[in-house]
Amino acid sequence: MKWNSFGTSLAFASLAGAAWPAFALAAVPAVGTRAALSLYLVASAAIYVAGLTPRRVQGMGAAIVAALLGALFAAVAREPAVVALGAAIGVGVCRSGLLYRARAGRALATETCLLGGGLLLARFLAAPGFLGVALALWGFFLVQSGFFLIGGVSERPGDARGIDRFESARRRALALLEEEA
Repeated sequence: MKWNSFGTSLAFASLAGAAWPAFALAAVPAVGTRAALSLYLVASAAIYVAGLTPRRVQGMGAAIVAALLGALFAAVAREPAVVALGAAIGVGVCRSGLLYRARAGRALATETCLLGGGLLLARFLAAPGFLGVALALWGFFLVQSGFFLIGGVSERPGDARGIDRFESARRRALALLEEEA
C-alpha cells in the first residue's frame, strides 16, 4: 500500500496507532517496554517512508536510510523520546531529501514545522499505557499527512528502466543528435 496522498497518509496514521497495542502485547514480554517502543518507532517511520513514493526501489532505499537513522538514535539513547526524535529526523531527511523536491529553505521550513508539530502533538496526546502511546503515534503521523496539502513540492524523478542518470542523459543527447542529422 502506498500513502503518497493526504487520504492514504491519514489511513497510515490510523493504522500505525492501532497496530501499536497488538505489537506491544507480543514484543514487551520478550524485550521490555522501552525496547519494544523504540523498535516500533523506528519500524513505523521506515514503513511510512517506504510508502511515500510509487517507485518501490526508491522507497525501499529511503526506508533503509530512515531505519538506519532511527537505529543510530536507538543505539545511543535509551529513552523512547530520543528515539522518536531520531525516527522523525529520518522521516524528514528521506521525505524532503530523497523522495520529494522543493527549494532548500522551503523544505527545511516544511520539515521543521511538520516534524516539530507532530512531535509536540504526540507529546501532548501521550499518556501512560498502550492506548496513550497509540494515540501519540496517531497524532504524529496525522500531522505528517499535512505534507501532501503543502504546495511547491514534487516527486524526485526516477528512471523506471533502472538506468543511471548519466546513461539516460547520454541517450537523450544521442537522440537529439540523430534528429539533427
